Amino acid sequence: MHLKFRQSILSLIPSLAVISFLFASCSSENYEEIVTVSIKDGVLGDPVDIDVPSDLFRSSSDMSLFKTSSSSIASGKSSDSKTDSSDSSVKPVSSSSIDVPKSSASQASSSSQKTETPASALPPAGFYSAFTLTAPTPKNGGVFRCTYDGSEPTSATAQASNKNISSTTAVRCYEFIGNDIVAKETQTYFINETISMPVVAISVAPEYFNGYVAAPKCSPDPCYSAKFWEDVEYPVHVEYFANGSRSTQKDFEIDAGISIMGGWSRNQIKKSVSIAMRKEYQDGRLKYPLFDTRPEKKKFKAFNLRNNGNRFVSDYIEDPMAVSLLEGTHVDYQRSRQVVVFYNGVYYGIHDMREKLNEHFVETNYGIDSKGVDVIKHTNTDISASGGTSEGYISMLNYAVNNDLTIDANYITLGTMLDIASYVDYMAAEIYYHNGDWPNNNLRAWHSVEQPWKFMAFDIDHGFDWTWNVSGFGQSTNIFTWIKNGGTTSGSCYKSSNSLCFHNLYNNIIKNENFRRTFINRAAVLYNSFVNSAKVETAVDKMVSTMPISDITRDMNKFPRAQLWYTNSCNNGFEYTGSCLKTWSRSRDSKVIQEFQNEFGLESLVKMTISATGLGTVLLDDIALPSQSYTGNFFNGHPMKLTASGNGGIFVEWEDGSTQNPRFVYASAGATYTAKFK
Repeated sequence: MHLKFRQSILSLIPSLAVISFLFASCSSENYEEIVTVSIKDGVLGDPVDIDVPSDLFRSSSDMSLFKTSSSSIASGKSSDSKTDSSDSSVKPVSSSSIDVPKSSASQASSSSQKTETPASALPPAGFYSAFTLTAPTPKNGGVFRCTYDGSEPTSATAQASNKNISSTTAVRCYEFIGNDIVAKETQTYFINETISMPVVAISVAPEYFNGYVAAPKCSPDPCYSAKFWEDVEYPVHVEYFANGSRSTQKDFEIDAGISIMGGWSRNQIKKSVSIAMRKEYQDGRLKYPLFDTRPEKKKFKAFNLRNNGNRFVSDYIEDPMAVSLLEGTHVDYQRSRQVVVFYNGVYYGIHDMREKLNEHFVETNYGIDSKGVDVIKHTNTDISASGGTSEGYISMLNYAVNNDLTIDANYITLGTMLDIASYVDYMAAEIYYHNGDWPNNNLRAWHSVEQPWKFMAFDIDHGFDWTWNVSGFGQSTNIFTWIKNGGTTSGSCYKSSNSLCFHNLYNNIIKNENFRRTFINRAAVLYNSFVNSAKVETAVDKMVSTMPISDITRDMNKFPRAQLWYTNSCNNGFEYTGSCLKTWSRSRDSKVIQEFQNEFGLESLVKMTISATGLGTVLLDDIALPSQSYTGNFFNGHPMKLTASGNGGIFVEWEDGSTQNPRFVYASAGATYTAKFK
């Protein structure tokens, strides 16, 4: 087999080099073949021939993929600059975005790299007093060219010389032989900085920082004509210092892509961005425990640096705090941590580092190959897939609306498409949050062959103490009425029976007696154990404790909020302590119970215990309880389905002598139901 390349694609490496190409199998990213081929020297612009063994490619599709990728890189063009779902999509890149051979480059590497990183020609990045940076010494017989504004050096950049570093600076030095890059590195030097929080340092082309990230607010809001609405991605270098100015070294660094993200919050002076790892930049994956929660889940395709969305005007933590309450439930959410961000050495304040909700999120957290995952976004009747296809989700909605769910056989069939435990947890959580920008918006769910549709909590900005609500919604709005009417007061889903309007799933499934019993009992468990004022206070205090007042003050000085004239339900402006979130949740605890009582004609709460002895547990309405011996508040007189489920043990009887399994009981004060296993 004979392949032709233009010499321009080879400008990244010295002539007469030996190149190793990695040809990834289309069926598995984890399997690669390495083939070494020689290239012939050529004149710039002349074709360069490469002989490749004909049996290299497993299929014609593999060959097609290689041709597409190589030609796109060679031309510097791509038909899609922001597709997250495939590593084969190629972005417009500069020479520094293509990995050069490890043996001849001081290439930036993530903490996941197994190979030894060549010795740096520059002092390590870190926190310093002012100093003079000595021009780096070439290690490959070339010339070092350096920039100090985040841009990537080119062969036209001035040759490196000694440089006084008196303020925080991103230094990028590439060694050139002619026009070829043979070594490169990026080091950010923080001068006289004291920062307690984790630090993310981003080096990016100044035109991107100035024209997109730092673009001023414009009008009329949301200013769709502004550049920050453009669908573009730029190459970046990212460095991470987990312990702020106490860090003795980088915890990771990686070449990646950056793009502006979010809705109307793009038109704020601090903007949210997405950092995407792609193979054309470097590894295609970051392998580092970004979050304290489940640190073992540490393979990331992307992460976000969020400006707190709509909550930019009100607080730092409401959305990440709200969804963090769902740890241990059947609802997925974005793990997060608060960090300080620098662009090209410029301080840019506190951001919320978050997981990105797409098919790669599922692969990270569940180990399911992202190629077999469907992830949907649902707004009004608009349903799109950010990974896979939306067909299965639409079929599930159609089935729920077009079939009589009072018939148990139909309900059981729906349960093969819909994760009932996830759905009831999701609905009960959103009801507690009192989220006015839902359910007509901000819906996310995922599905695979092994997993029915499961829900992801997303964008709770309009919940809790929020007052700049969507039309028709306020703090006194009955959330059940809001849901049943479509989560809106106008538009195509308002009081509509259209199956593509998400609220109709609830309007139909709630008619089923088994579901209604499950929903009410599971909501009681959720409010007992996961989503309540005590949990809110703990989560708020934990998050606030990670942001010292010195870092908050600096962020507030850089991005003042008082002029935005927001007040929350406590009649306060911007709050960094989360005090109104606590006040609101203390009031919400009783209100949400009252809403359930009014909606379903329920009695008051009573305390009871459900437990098991030996190697087993008890399921409540087919859903596991938070512990083997569980005491909680349930609605008096409400029916409960209890199932003794062995976990290596054999069910013998209930403590009261009954051997019925499952058994149906009614909640009553002081009742205890214990399953005995041997």
